[in-house]
Amino acid sequence: MRSILWAITGNLRRATRWASGLGQLIAWLLIIIGISMAFGLRVPFFGTGLVGGIWLAFIGWFLNTAAMQSYQRLLIQDMLEGVSVARIMRTDPTTVAPDVTVDELVYQRVMRSDDYAFPVVEGDRLAGIVTLRDVRDLGRNQWAATSVAKIMTPTQDLAIVTPDEDVNEALNLLVQYDVRQLPVIEDGRFVGLLRRVDIIRWMQLHSDMELE
Repeated sequence: MRSILWAITGNLRRATRWASGLGQLIAWLLIIIGISMAFGLRVPFFGTGLVGGIWLAFIGWFLNTAAMQSYQRLLIQDMLEGVSVARIMRTDPTTVAPDVTVDELVYQRVMRSDDYAFPVVEGDRLAGIVTLRDVRDLGRNQWAATSVAKIMTPTQDLAIVTPDEDVNEALNLLVQYDVRQLPVIEDGRFVGLLRRVDIIRWMQLHSDMELE
């Protein structure tokens, strides 16, 4: 449907918006017809019956959910269009050195912040990222004898972004790799951290300012 509307309008975003609206309309019609059938009403082409009605209503609910998600993705893309990573990233995230023990990480960093992940930095170079999941995978009795470098995810295994990269592209990486944060690298130097929560806060602020 979206492909047809795209061909007609020549605008992908407009086609997505129209396809989403039409999809929701069809979905609600199916839900209403399904409920009517479940209560004994005979509907042309669909018939009647409890099981058939419930099944049709379920299909309508599924289509409505898919259409809403498609529209929500479009709204997010529109809101973040033209926004660079540099505008949202944290330039002063809490970092740790590779030789810091996991025990120190927990009591000196984790317990004093609400952060989930900590960049592991040597000078201005990123060595990796250590997360609470990495800590949980290590036995408590090993914390004092294990360095962060032993449990971190090294830089070469991380998805990274640059300051001038589009936030929409960064968001796709966050979803693709199922991570909460992306390190920001410029000319080989670690310059910041982009977190999902920062993107969400930016969108909330942007939305609130538009409503005022």
